[in-house]
Amino acid sequence: MLSTKSFQQNGLLQTSINADSPHLVNIICYPSFDISEYLIRLDEIRSLGVRYVVLGGRSVLGKIAIAGKGCVSLVLKAEFRDHTSCALKVRRVDANRISMEREAELHMIANSAGVGPRIFGASKNIIIMEFIDGLSVIDWIRQQENDSDRRIVIKIIIEILEQCYLLDRAHLDHGQLSHLDHHVIVSGSYDVTLIDFESSSTDRRTANVTSAAQSLLLSGSISKRLNDKLSLEKKKESLICSLKSYKSCQSRANFDRILDVVLERA
Repeated sequence: MLSTKSFQQNGLLQTSINADSPHLVNIICYPSFDISEYLIRLDEIRSLGVRYVVLGGRSVLGKIAIAGKGCVSLVLKAEFRDHTSCALKVRRVDANRISMEREAELHMIANSAGVGPRIFGASKNIIIMEFIDGLSVIDWIRQQENDSDRRIVIKIIIEILEQCYLLDRAHLDHGQLSHLDHHVIVSGSYDVTLIDFESSSTDRRTANVTSAAQSLLLSGSISKRLNDKLSLEKKKESLICSLKSYKSCQSRANFDRILDVVLERA
């Protein structure tokens, strides 16, 4: 087998894409190891230009910290041969799909609309994309609770809704934006990125704006935290009315009416 190369950089463990790396064995083929499948996946990762996996993040797999863990895949921070960062999305062995290729196609549709991390490449089990460093939208909002400047919060809300509108116009329904907490990242420069297109579809009627607005402004953990800052309770009737109009006709004019309600002071 190839030799293992692991080292520390900025407090994170980097491990090279080698067959005998003890750090990769339990994550590339999660949750059940199979040597043939493992070697296939290592070859896919190498062929996509990834040289290192950078271990660390908010999710924990056994004793190993990684960037993210879902029902379909794991997300790892990685590096290309030139040491530029990327995100490595690896299909779980027990996933309810046999390939990541359809998700990659849907992700590219989102990219063509100007939404989502840039996708760099994909194979049967792997998607390589731009690594977005930031906070989930709910964690970001928690940090703003003692901030008296509501303008930044409104800016983020409008940017989320604008990206949802772009997805509606592209006829791509994200499918999970009613649970917005886990599908929007806010970076330190107040950039907004919608992520996770694994449940997306071009076949069903799009409901990105209405689902996200419901989660942000009407019900759920996010709207509860935003209620006082944005006087949401006083705007509820107007919000519902504008969302119904948009649901009936997804025009720019109807979308702008939603934004007008968000922007107005109650």
